[in-house]
Amino acid sequence: MAPALLLTLLLAQPKVVLYAAQGDPSELTSYDISTWEPGHKLFIAVDQASLRMEPDEEAAVVTSLALGTPVTVKRRLEARVRLLDRVDHWYEVEAKRADGRPVAGLVFGNVLTPLRFEGDLDGDGEKEIATVVMTADFQIRVRVLEPKLPPNRRVTNLDLRPAGKGPGGSTKASFVSAKKAGVALLVVESIPLTDSSSFKAFLSYRVPERKQGMLGAVKEALVLHELVDPPVMVRHKVSFDRRKRRLISVETNKGQLKVGKTVKLRHVYQWRDGVYTRLHKRR
Repeated sequence: MAPALLLTLLLAQPKVVLYAAQGDPSELTSYDISTWEPGHKLFIAVDQASLRMEPDEEAAVVTSLALGTPVTVKRRLEARVRLLDRVDHWYEVEAKRADGRPVAGLVFGNVLTPLRFEGDLDGDGEKEIATVVMTADFQIRVRVLEPKLPPNRRVTNLDLRPAGKGPGGSTKASFVSAKKAGVALLVVESIPLTDSSSFKAFLSYRVPERKQGMLGAVKEALVLHELVDPPVMVRHKVSFDRRKRRLISVETNKGQLKVGKTVKLRHVYQWRDGVYTRLHKRR
């Protein structure tokens, strides 16, 4: 897929983060990355991110921004550069300090994401903040922050290996509330650039005994794999039984189980201790 088309897709669907290498990874031009334009509304994807005065990792720090902080892009620096293992642009952004006063400075592109969610993920009555990014080593990283905990002890994360054989790809994410599913879930979708496979990962965040003042863990509650490789296709349509805390997946399987035939399979999964376990039909 041509870089121009990739950029078009990203602008048309802002909730997509893309980072992939093709060819020689030592060449800056071999990386396709998500880029942002002036006016884009994004979020800080790491905790205590340094807002700097100059586009340099050693430049003076204006202030530090917490994970999930909203920012507005003011300018994207033209040059694409390598910082440690990441290839990206520097961005001038505007944010607000903790006291509400505006502040501006520069951040490297790896700390920006359009994927940010806020909700009571663990059912303790307090809202957590979650972000999703693609890392320099081509992992989908989900971070969850407990806002009331002290810095350096308030963020946990989970890495997902993207679907397909190549590095990177596009990533979508969404939030499912406890009112809909009986439990709060993050849903992360991985779509490779050149592969026919993909997946939807349903993630949970659990704190032992729902104790306030503790940092929990992100878990893979369920991963549904999909495939579009004509004439073979595997797709899942998901619904929830909120009262019983169940997830129902209706799988449309074309050509994989029976050549030339479409088979529909209904799978029911029961929620227990942060994961979904498939219920088997009684004989």
